[in-house]
Amino acid sequence: MITTAKILSFDGRRLLLEPETSIERELLKKQIGLVEIRLPDGREISNEQRKKVFAIIRDISLWSGHEPEYLRQYLTWDFISRNNIDMFSLSNVDMTTAKEFINYLIDFCFYHSIPTKDALLTQTDDIGKYLYLCLEHRKCAICNQAAEVHHVNRIGMGRDREKIVHVGLKAISLCGKHHDMAHRDEQALFTKYCIYGITLDEYLCKRLTLNTKQRG
Repeated sequence: MITTAKILSFDGRRLLLEPETSIERELLKKQIGLVEIRLPDGREISNEQRKKVFAIIRDISLWSGHEPEYLRQYLTWDFISRNNIDMFSLSNVDMTTAKEFINYLIDFCFYHSIPTKDALLTQTDDIGKYLYLCLEHRKCAICNQAAEVHHVNRIGMGRDREKIVHVGLKAISLCGKHHDMAHRDEQALFTKYCIYGITLDEYLCKRLTLNTKQRG
């Protein structure tokens, strides 16, 4: 469920919100203890963001055979439906929504294994989210080919990978070629492509069949 809320007060640490719609049923039913706060910055979509959107939609068009304009309208509708937000125009949508729309398009490409002209690393507007999606879909963060997990936190000699709890460790998704390069000089590779390891959560570990609980 996504809703909006009015900010009643903020003392620098604690934020008091008043939801515009009732959320009692959702809170009680799902026992929610953590929420995500989205703060639109008020700035309009940049030309760079707009170019990224159209470039990704072009690639989806070439893969699917559908006209780009049809896809733009359909994917926009699907995005706003999933996120329960109002229809927007790429001429003046805010930067935050544009960034999330780009994330949605990248996720769409990964989910459907859509080939793209350029690696999606060059199209992302949210590197942290992109690196997460690469792990989730086992795509190389650099070239988007099928990938494996590269642990940034070194798992030392003699330690059993099957017994190690991977939750909280940092990792990145890399194909065989880039994985070998990372083992030779990880820092140089990360610096060249402006990438880094992200923290594995329980969802990613289960998705990647990595151990989440201590084993005897």
